[in-house]
Amino acid sequence: MIFFENILDELSAKILITDENLDVLFLNKSAEDYLCNTLDESKGKNIDQVFKEKTNNELELQEILEKKKSLKRHITTIFLKDNLQKKTSFKASYFANKDFRGIIFEFFDNSKPESITDKMKKRTAASITQAFSRGLAHEIKNPLSGIRGAAQLLSQKIEDPKKKEFANIILKESDRLVNIVNKVSGNRFKLEQNFQNIHTILEKIPTFVKNIENQKVQIVKDYDPSLPLIEIDNSLISQVFFNLATNSIEAFKQKNISGKITIRSRVAYEVFINNKKYNTACQVDFIDNGPGIPDDIIDSVFFPLVSSKEIASGLGLSIVKGIVNQHGGSIDCYSDETGTTFTVLLPITEINYEKTKTKEEINA
Repeated sequence: MIFFENILDELSAKILITDENLDVLFLNKSAEDYLCNTLDESKGKNIDQVFKEKTNNELELQEILEKKKSLKRHITTIFLKDNLQKKTSFKASYFANKDFRGIIFEFFDNSKPESITDKMKKRTAASITQAFSRGLAHEIKNPLSGIRGAAQLLSQKIEDPKKKEFANIILKESDRLVNIVNKVSGNRFKLEQNFQNIHTILEKIPTFVKNIENQKVQIVKDYDPSLPLIEIDNSLISQVFFNLATNSIEAFKQKNISGKITIRSRVAYEVFINNKKYNTACQVDFIDNGPGIPDDIIDSVFFPLVSSKEIASGLGLSIVKGIVNQHGGSIDCYSDETGTTFTVLLPITEINYEKTKTKEEINA
């Protein structure tokens, strides 16, 4: 929990967390300033001491806990020090992990125009990724080194070829994770880009799925062979696709169903990515037939700590968005009761086509 508290303290978003009894567990520095209360002053107090409209809110908040859902933006009045009051709005989302369950609140200043609030949301997503990056290396680098060292010893001592192959897989994946940790340990993802065939990366997904899941998951490939090479960081974009596949698999497991993931690639024409127009872009869709993402969290699915799963960190998709954004791309999500689609767009420049043309001429 301390790790997440450090991350949340870095954010401009105003975050407050309660336990299942609606007693305050944590509020970050932005929330302290906004509510004019410190964590020490607020910790252990019931949320009804923050909200004026006690009865109405209490009923809705209890429903969040019982139905494991989220509350869409809600306007209320909050108490401040010296008998001052403030009109505000907030979102509330159910959250659970192995240690506790409760509700995460995000407050919005109603004195600001909606357009400014939207801009702040985008900045929040970026600052979350940066904050997570700063804490990531310290939290997992040492355990990774231990795993790699043990796998290396096993590889040296094992004579059975099949078992040795498993040890080498652990070694290879440990090196890949160490590489990713090193890249994201600064304020921004450090890209090592070169021209890649996106399908070479996508071809790793079936093996990845087979290694992490015993139940049968069907992978359907629908590739556009006309896609040119694109300039990307292989290990980070691989991690994006692995995370999207994992997200679908966890949804299948949650509902105890055997699912299908369709991986589709296309050349997209005349597209806007982050308000910039591109003649062409590489579009990759991950389409599953899972239970879908609830309507009340679909708009914030790329925010940390937001997840439809009962026990989850909610960090996977926020990291995915950070990596895609660093490549100058975008990622969007569409979901209903028939399944979920994640669409990744990566810019294709004129040099991409030149590289592809050169390669084809060489092969000819």
